[in-house]
Amino acid sequence: MINNRDIRLQILKKRWELKPSYKTHLDHQIYIKVLQNISAKSLSKYIAFYWPMENEVDTIAIIHELLQSHYKICLPYLNKNKMFFKPITTIHFEYEYWKNMRQPSTSTIVNGDQITLMIIPLIGFNKTKHRLGYGFNHYNNYLNTHTNIRTIGLAYDFQRNDEFVINRYDKVLDLIITN
Repeated sequence: MINNRDIRLQILKKRWELKPSYKTHLDHQIYIKVLQNISAKSLSKYIAFYWPMENEVDTIAIIHELLQSHYKICLPYLNKNKMFFKPITTIHFEYEYWKNMRQPSTSTIVNGDQITLMIIPLIGFNKTKHRLGYGFNHYNNYLNTHTNIRTIGLAYDFQRNDEFVINRYDKVLDLIITN
């Protein structure tokens, strides 16, 4: 039987094998779909994004577009293995690193009640909209505490896998956008 670790490695290998020009093409398809799924009523609250790493779906152009349109954007910040969100006002924000993740270095924390939508990275997903993440449970823990946030996962079509093991803490995403 294949385990989640092996599935993660297989999918990550495929992601790293994407040719840069083809990845850019796929990212643009996802960019268009994400912008179609963000409503103007999100203007009053924050949209939580991730800053891409590990050849994830690139969110930088989407973040830039939304900031230009006066949306409030925040990014994850990890401290002592607990996830918070901090606001950014430009894609050229001051940052620090946690592992490979670029995170805002501002002292301001966005309260979870101020987040209306969360765009979530994933390694894999299945037909029931469960997410296979990196295995740290940061997003699951955050979403179990803040239950009124709409969630959208971003992935490439080839990241679908219906064989990974789901546990009772795994959150079902509201929507998964692929190319």
